[in-house]
Amino acid sequence: MEALAGSTLISNFQLYGRDFLKRRKTLGIGQHFYIDGTLAEYFESYADFEVADIDPATRQNAMELEQEGYDSANGIVAFSSLTARTLEHRYRVPSSKISVVLPGSNLPDDVVDAMGTESKLSESRDFILGFVGLYPMRKGLDRLAGAVRILRSRGLPVRLRVIGKCPDDLIGMDGLDYLGVINKKTHLKDFIRAISGVHLGCLVSRSELAGIAMVEFLRVGVPVLGTRVGGAMDILQAAGGVLVEPDIAPDGLADVIGKIYKNPDGYADLKRAADSRRDWASWKRVAAEVDSILP
Repeated sequence: MEALAGSTLISNFQLYGRDFLKRRKTLGIGQHFYIDGTLAEYFESYADFEVADIDPATRQNAMELEQEGYDSANGIVAFSSLTARTLEHRYRVPSSKISVVLPGSNLPDDVVDAMGTESKLSESRDFILGFVGLYPMRKGLDRLAGAVRILRSRGLPVRLRVIGKCPDDLIGMDGLDYLGVINKKTHLKDFIRAISGVHLGCLVSRSELAGIAMVEFLRVGVPVLGTRVGGAMDILQAAGGVLVEPDIAPDGLADVIGKIYKNPDGYADLKRAADSRRDWASWKRVAAEVDSILP
């Protein structure tokens, strides 16, 4: 740790080790966080999904160490206003130590810029919805697919492009194109092409703390639609995206998407708004904002 003396650390993880917390002030190390959510939010919001198997004792121990880190920190930057409120009211962190900076997309700027900004849409008349996610049930893929079934039964040329994981019962569904998991480390350009080639990025999550997929769609100029949940609301509001309720049913979702498809002028407004936020969705903007907060 002596090598870090006089430096400033920013952790994207909710936990610092106890030895670090004991020694960092003596060594003059600045301690900050930039987090997408607190552990309380993860354990409770995702209780029915990816954190369901974590035992209560492990959760409690982790949250005690998390609290120690927040109490010791010089400052905490949150991805969302929801997390900022949780830090203040649940973890009793003084509001003076809390800031909010919405996240950027996990797409390197040089690659995105080198690939250009020209439209990557198919020449077909299909209106393509995009879904990206490794947790399809939490992120609402089932009801998005249900909405596509309804729209196609109404004669509308709507298709769904799925990147990530997809339940077996949806693979092969009429109107659904499953591209599988695209590793951004090894196939980044394929991923960018895939998300650039849709008309509307959709994340109809039942629970969501950050919603990075929406920022990735915005980074390539694709409008977004998402549910009014958690930290995702901040991104949708900043992006001028389409907000729907978290308990929306497939038929209600079909109605919303159908109206977007049938209103070319309205869609053009959404597209212009998304295009105007390409640079906003870069981590360069995030870095500048965070840098302005740090002492």
